[in-house]
Amino acid sequence: MPKTSITIDIKGVRETLGRIDLTNAKLRKAVKEQVGKSALNIQLGAKQRCPVRTGALRNSITVDFYGIMSAQIGPHMPYAPYVEFGTRKMAAQPFLFPAFEEEKPKFEEGLKKAIEEAAK
Repeated sequence: MPKTSITIDIKGVRETLGRIDLTNAKLRKAVKEQVGKSALNIQLGAKQRCPVRTGALRNSITVDFYGIMSAQIGPHMPYAPYVEFGTRKMAAQPFLFPAFEEEKPKFEEGLKKAIEEAAK
């Protein structure tokens, strides 16, 4: 089944990371660890918020990592957007965006700390 994905770009983070020397092994490791930690936290938060009828939607929420600074979190069920955003006949039951919104400030702070620590 096709994966339903939502791409979120945090403003300023990509620009900041673009100016950072990611050839520094210590910095690469710190950034990768923070991205991984936050991605797994978003996955956990989405699974906790996900409405459950059969458990298929909740169990389909996975994390895929791409390189150092990228992770894709989302369900694989084709009906996931209808649950997240609702339809004209069904109210929205958001689970992915609230998990992201909860993790976003933690990610930004964690990334800042990781960069500062790696720069020492």
